[in-house]
Amino acid sequence: MKIIFNKISQYRFCLPASQSPTFYNVSKYLQEQGWQYSQFHWRSHFSEKNFHFDTVAAEHLEYKHLLAKLVNQFCPHVMPKTYMINDQNWPFVLSNWYEDEADSTWILKPALMNNGQHIKIFQHPRELEAHYLNSNRIGGEHVLQRYITDPHLLRGHKYTIRLFVVLTNNMGGYLYPKGYFNVAQLPYQPQYFSDLRPHLTNEHLDSNAPNVFQIPTEKFDFFPVIFPQIQAIVLETILSLKTLYPNAFLYKKQKTIAIFGFDFIVDVSQRVWLLEANHGPCFPCSDAHPLQTALYHDFWQAFIANFVFPIAKYKPKIACNAPTFIPIEG
Repeated sequence: MKIIFNKISQYRFCLPASQSPTFYNVSKYLQEQGWQYSQFHWRSHFSEKNFHFDTVAAEHLEYKHLLAKLVNQFCPHVMPKTYMINDQNWPFVLSNWYEDEADSTWILKPALMNNGQHIKIFQHPRELEAHYLNSNRIGGEHVLQRYITDPHLLRGHKYTIRLFVVLTNNMGGYLYPKGYFNVAQLPYQPQYFSDLRPHLTNEHLDSNAPNVFQIPTEKFDFFPVIFPQIQAIVLETILSLKTLYPNAFLYKKQKTIAIFGFDFIVDVSQRVWLLEANHGPCFPCSDAHPLQTALYHDFWQAFIANFVFPIAKYKPKIACNAPTFIPIEG
């Protein structure tokens, strides 16, 4: 069969929009710029294969227990003290709590789950022991992390900050300078953990009802003051990852990209702490989402200009006025 391409066919790509929120948004904004979807991705040299960043390296950011291992080995000061805990080593972790941290509060999170699933908060070692002796608990890898009981609050509400990091195997790593605050809808209640909604800043918990208000970082005057701390934490974390997996950042046959959502918390002294990182975070797909205009429109334009066009063989000459990504290593 002879295939005839029209003029616009040089801007074709192969990216199944239904596969992930990332693919959906990249596909949407590429099509707005004149690209056409096609199975013949060799015409543009850009497809879903370009998102196949080194799997093991990506897992060391995304999986909470592996991120804890990475941070504990190279830069433990960027994260609240965190233990890797599982069905075998929990008595050892428990003994450490009894010996050194008896008066502290800890949060237990499954290593491979998101959206606040099966998170527990404990104020005493006996509570953790009872949890692990319960046969109905969730097994497998977890992290036990010191809970920040004195967070910086916004009018009495706890918040965390989400910023986006892009890693590549041919250009290094980059940080987008804008993100958003996840502000808990319910007022913070220290020492009261029967209701976790004031303590967890996941967008959704057990129901479809929103658990947070999402507000762009540019709405807060103090964000530029703490942003250098965020840059420093991201730098140390990614340099640690490069030390452990240097080959993940070396271009061989395929140029690859990965997007991560890094989550941070600020304590009452305005010290920033890394909490976790999410690979291919759940970007909104609806135009009605409140952050689409305030954040994501510019984010995707900048992502395409900085990371898609340099890979693609053919690219339209369209100016991008969005904030640019900041190289992590300066």
